[in-house]
Amino acid sequence: GTISGSSVANVVTSGAFTIPMMKRLGYDKNFAGAVEAASSTGGQIMPPVMGAAAFLMVEFIGGGITYWDIAKAAAIPAVLYFAGIWIMTHFEAKRIGLRGLSREEMPETKRVIKQVYLLIPIVVVILLLMSGMSVTKAALWSIVSAIAVGMFNKNTRMGPKLFFEALADGARTALGVAAATAAAGMIVGVVTVTGVGLK
Repeated sequence: GTISGSSVANVVTSGAFTIPMMKRLGYDKNFAGAVEAASSTGGQIMPPVMGAAAFLMVEFIGGGITYWDIAKAAAIPAVLYFAGIWIMTHFEAKRIGLRGLSREEMPETKRVIKQVYLLIPIVVVILLLMSGMSVTKAALWSIVSAIAVGMFNKNTRMGPKLFFEALADGARTALGVAAATAAAGMIVGVVTVTGVGLK
């Protein structure tokens, strides 16, 4: 969930897998939902791609502070946050006597390694952000790399119809971030131009 930076998107995408799996392993359904909600919320503060608040911080602070500076500052608190969730989940498992997945229930190692190329867009966005490229350009090139990587396999290849559906979904998802950023820009503008910040 650290790649989307959106709590809702994280719950929808990863929650569809994690909540049923936790319930199947023996966790209470309410506990499984709570863990997913807490960990999905943490996606907003975990680099490399954080929530809209990180973009607002860059806009508000200015003075040569880049998005990557904000991401580096958020790394330790984010790791501590997720460590807290992991500890809580671990002790709950110990308390109710749960076990891990058996070897038969785990996916085949060979099959997983064959799909490691799907991580290329994530590596691309991290490297571009670390190199100092703007967030917008880094996102654009990681999207291009995701489309290119998707072409390698017939199961992940997108036809024209699916491609345009993906563009529409992306535009809908971006509306929330765009509204928050625009509102922040107005606030920063008012505070700066009127001198309220100094007063």
